Order: sequence, then structure tokens, then C-alpha cells
Amino acid sequence: MAKEKNLTIGWGKPTIYVKDISTTGGAWTKLPDAVEDSVQLTPTKGDKVEATVEGGAPEAVKYKRSKYELAYGIRNAAERDMPIEHEDGVVQDEYAVVVVPENPKAPGCYIERSAVSVEDPFDAAKGSNWTYTHSVLTPSEGKMVKWGIMTVTDSGSGISISANGRDFSSATTL
Repeated sequence: MAKEKNLTIGWGKPTIYVKDISTTGGAWTKLPDAVEDSVQLTPTKGDKVEATVEGGAPEAVKYKRSKYELAYGIRNAAERDMPIEHEDGVVQDEYAVVVVPENPKAPGCYIERSAVSVEDPFDAAKGSNWTYTHSVLTPSEGKMVKWGIMTVTDSGSGISISANGRDFSSATTL
């Protein structure tokens, strides 16, 4: 097999967009730059289910669906409003999230539904930040985390995002 050249990899400084989907007409909001190395999408493998035969040997194995959490930190600064408001860590509304990698030609991810929690850590070396965790919820259809090329347009009157490729059959407005 020939060695692949010029891979378009989605690493580096991502841009995160969120949208409150619990309210009608929710709009995409670009978040401030995340705290360095804080953006992480973490899968948790689904539980293993085994069908065993006499003696305990597995005759068949299947796995339940994986679960996902997206976490990132936003620095708490006097000049900055909290991107997603909370009451003692609890956020009432559900949010959609788009993560666009530093290279916009690389695949980014779209999370259609998530429940959000917030923590307010502080330490003397790094100061205060808001740590947001999006627990991914089952979407209306398809995968819980969808991957594709994210195209963001800021017309001045609002942000629009469309996705294409991998988990999208055609260009889709998010």
C-alpha cells in the first residue's frame, strides 16, 4: 500500500460554536478561544453483552452504544460574559455544538443535542475558568456525534453553519 501524503488532520486550535436548542429561533454563538489543550471529545465504550453456553464460554458478543462527552474550558475574565449561564453547575437548556478544527478543510464534529454542566475551577497559576461538559444525547436521527467538513459563514446578522461529507449525505444546514 502506498504511503498517504499530505493528510488533512483536524488538530490544533479549534473553534467552538453552540446553539440553545430549547428555545425557538436559537442562534449559533462563537465561543471565545478555549483554554489551551482543554477541548476533548471523550467516548465511553458501550457495555459488553455476552451470550454464554454451558461452561461459561461466549457464544456471541455484542456491544451497547457508546456514550460521549465534549469538555472545554473558557477563561473567566472581567471583560467576558459567561457563554452558557448556569446555577451551581446546572444548565436548564439543551445545546447543539459544532467544533471546527484549526484547518477548516479537516473534519469537524457536530453534536445535535447535549445536556450541559459547568464547573468554576480556580488555581493561582492559571486563574479562573469555566469548564463546560456537554453530555451527548440521542439525536433525532443518525449518529450521536457526526463528522464532516464544517463551513461557517458570519454575515454580520448571524452565523450559519453547514456540514458536508462523512456523516452527511449532502450539504446540510445545521
